Amino acid sequence: MNKSISALLIAAACVALSPAGSAHELIVKPTLMSASAGAQLDFAVLSSHVFITSQELEPPQDIQAGYAFDGKRIQVQVRPDEGSLSYVGTIKSPTDKPFFLTATRLPQIWATTSEGGKQATKKTPGATNAYKIDKFEKTLINAAPGAFGFDAVLGDPLEIVLTSNPATTKVGDSISVKVLADGKPVATTVNATYDGFSNKMDTYAYATQSKADGTAVVKITHPGLWMVRVQNALPEVTDLYDRHVTRAVIVFAIN
Repeated sequence: MNKSISALLIAAACVALSPAGSAHELIVKPTLMSASAGAQLDFAVLSSHVFITSQELEPPQDIQAGYAFDGKRIQVQVRPDEGSLSYVGTIKSPTDKPFFLTATRLPQIWATTSEGGKQATKKTPGATNAYKIDKFEKTLINAAPGAFGFDAVLGDPLEIVLTSNPATTKVGDSISVKVLADGKPVATTVNATYDGFSNKMDTYAYATQSKADGTAVVKITHPGLWMVRVQNALPEVTDLYDRHVTRAVIVFAIN
């Protein structure tokens, strides 16, 4: 028990201390987690340290959203909503079967400056630790026992793939995932939390590590919306930055 608590605190501390690790999470929050084919489904694209309230409105040119089903990804127009600090959009559900709402935060270059972390490059006077970061998110809709599609691989540069079905997972069970970087398994820290667990920044209900084959198991301790997030960082030296950081999030419901 103490070892588990220590591991969780260490993982959370590492996230908090890393400039890239403390960046806002990209989250797609739908009004409903299931919708019949052709039904209207509203959603919001959030940027937040806290699951699941938006805290920042990203530049509109950096946000893309849509949905993925049957091997296709359809981009959907979203508009900024200043009141909720999010981007809102609407789709007609493409199917009764499982599919994903998706979002991408296009690459930005950040660095450490005298004013803290901000968008800057190696060429910015006084800036250090410059890195490029982009984010990828998917939210599972229409999960159902026995239905295929919950485990679809969308092909994002960093992606969390469900290998067990949330629709058949109950509180007290564990859910299995696989982390892929450019389609290949990667070992990295896996953080997870549920809506309402905490209103503190970068605080998670569960932390673990994916194995060399990319697999990890997350203990489900509460019903409701869950988020799993991962990050990967690789050297990528250019005139503007020295690392390329990617971030991935998946959201699903547990009954």
